[in-house]
Amino acid sequence: MSKRIEKKQQLEERITDLEISLDRLKRQLREEIEDERHRDIDHLEEYLDEIDHRYTNLRGFWNIVRRELGDLFSGKKSAGGKNESE
Repeated sequence: MSKRIEKKQQLEERITDLEISLDRLKRQLREEIEDERHRDIDHLEEYLDEIDHRYTNLRGFWNIVRRELGDLFSGKKSAGGKNESE
């Protein structure tokens, strides 16, 4: 075989090896991106659960505040009404 043909064949083999390696790296990258997306989705679900928990607590707190303010203002109106009539 001539050196030229041999060199060409070596280059083709290197290109083939590089293409295989590149395909393997692309596959690894896709898998890593997919894993990252799954982790992000898991964190998002945790975050949404925490927001839901806080919102539920806030809603319960708001009901208590509303009731307390209602009692406070209704008590003042009746106390003010009694004082004015007496």
